[in-house]
Amino acid sequence: MAAVVKISAFYPGDADAVFAEALRFEELEEAMRGLAAYEGGPTGEVKEGDAYSIDVTFWGVFKNKGHVIHVEKVDRANRVIQSREHNASVRRWDHNLSVQPDGDRVRWTDSIVVDAGWRTPFAARFAAFVYRRRHRHRRALEIRKQMTPAR
Repeated sequence: MAAVVKISAFYPGDADAVFAEALRFEELEEAMRGLAAYEGGPTGEVKEGDAYSIDVTFWGVFKNKGHVIHVEKVDRANRVIQSREHNASVRRWDHNLSVQPDGDRVRWTDSIVVDAGWRTPFAARFAAFVYRRRHRHRRALEIRKQMTPAR
């Protein structure tokens, strides 16, 4: 059974500027520095329809070869990115990223549907850890986490 991990982080600033940063793969690499290194990722902005096969090494030791990322949707007007991802251990890692104004702040929401078979509970906890860590690295003002079974 799949799980849904939702991480909401709040930032000062302008939603369009925050979303522009989210479009840059280098921003992801910077947010993951010290935890993961990427080989084969794009340079510049991600674009709708792009697909990548990336090797990810966690903590300099655990290598996950062939993590496939398909950028299904980039909606600049609504500040949304949707990707479909998978690898040998995780059959489904659907990531919806949304950046929206929220009062005098900006709310960046990562919603991830994870299906890794019997490993799903572990993969979902790992997803929550990784996305919270990214937002701490980005110096979010506040971070909220929610985990639920997928319906």
